[in-house]
Amino acid sequence: MGERFKGLFAVGGFVEKDGKLLVIRERIPHDDPNAKIVLSQPGGHVEPVELFSEAVVREVMEETGYKVKPVEIISIYQSVYQARSAVFTSFVCEITNDVQQEIEAPEVVETLWLTEEEIMARTPEHRSENTTKRFTDYFEGKRLAMETLTEVDRR
Repeated sequence: MGERFKGLFAVGGFVEKDGKLLVIRERIPHDDPNAKIVLSQPGGHVEPVELFSEAVVREVMEETGYKVKPVEIISIYQSVYQARSAVFTSFVCEITNDVQQEIEAPEVVETLWLTEEEIMARTPEHRSENTTKRFTDYFEGKRLAMETLTEVDRR
């Protein structure tokens, strides 16, 4: 019997202020300084022994410099690839500190505040079709209460 599948889990944060959404432009792949630069939501992988709500706070801070708190869930997405399966959870987040700190993620080229029209006009720049789907779900108003996600912390 092979190694047991442990899953790949990721989160994304949607932060809106004054009718504009906080987005990042990042290099893909991250470790290639000459890589393609794409438009995406701030987010990333959930670390071992980390709650999804903690992961989105950490990832948004690392990639944008803004401290946030998750207030709603947009949706939960599963993607199945040839070599792996991944679950991505999108959160609506509120800024808890308007002062932008230093961006820690070296792959992030810049952060931008863009309108829905600006984001969707740049669809060819989106990281993936999944990225576009998450933007669309956000703008269409898909929302689930935070209580939809039960997080049990036994650390």
